[in-house]
Amino acid sequence: MSARMRSLATGALITVLLGGALAASALWSAGADADTPSVAIGAVRFGAASETVPERVFSPDGGAVSVTLPGSTVLEVLEQTSIDADPVIWRFTASGSALGITGLDYTVAVTEQVGADGSYDLSAGIAQPGTVLERSTLIVYRAGAGGDCSAIPEVPAPEPGEAPRNVHVVDAVDVELQAAGAALTGTETSQEWCAAIDWNDVADGAYVNDVHVTGIAEDGSGNGATARWHAQVGYPPALEQLGVYRNRATVEATAEDTTSARATSEWHADVYPDPSGEPGIVITLDPVVTNLNPDVAPRD
Repeated sequence: MSARMRSLATGALITVLLGGALAASALWSAGADADTPSVAIGAVRFGAASETVPERVFSPDGGAVSVTLPGSTVLEVLEQTSIDADPVIWRFTASGSALGITGLDYTVAVTEQVGADGSYDLSAGIAQPGTVLERSTLIVYRAGAGGDCSAIPEVPAPEPGEAPRNVHVVDAVDVELQAAGAALTGTETSQEWCAAIDWNDVADGAYVNDVHVTGIAEDGSGNGATARWHAQVGYPPALEQLGVYRNRATVEATAEDTTSARATSEWHADVYPDPSGEPGIVITLDPVVTNLNPDVAPRD
């Protein structure tokens, strides 16, 4: 179909995201007193994958896609036995391409915990009570060169009276995947992200060692020195203790001479919740199509 234009006019850009293949197209038409056919000069696609599910999930209609950090990965912080252990690291990837005049930005957000008991909103950065995440800190951030996740960014301390956040997302708003007009051939770009989960461990105490040394010189004078060092003492991390199960046994016996003897034994067992039902954490990536035309606002 063609249209005769009496003056120079710019048509509207229509961009549709289709998943699985680079099939979405934007149509751009212009003419000046001539019949000009419409020409497709823009196409985009956007998807995400994770180390748990490496198959990419593509946006079918320009909407957000998500990856899920498994609860089993969160539970790995409970398997750490050293004091101040390194965070557990989990990775995911955003990827896509933009043909012609189009470009792609996206925003990353940690949206909810999802488990057998339903979902829990994480938009405020506060974890569901009673979960391992509640006693941990999750930081989501861009990986460094070569997918390096070692440079974990600092997060701000809570304001006075503000509840400490369990979830932080760093520099994740309007992230540029491809600039408009930069990938004319549809070259794909991938960006790797890191999720660091750190148990908020506090040492249970310190074992203090003091050593005193005294020496006698040849002239009979005395000299002394004292050295002190500390060793942190901590138990393996666990959820808040539910209580103590107490057991008491009493035994009484009578001997042949009719004398009697009695003994009592008591032992305790600490009871903790079962963390195996830890919910997964949903991370959402929301794409935005950008454009070289300043008259067309970025939109999904």
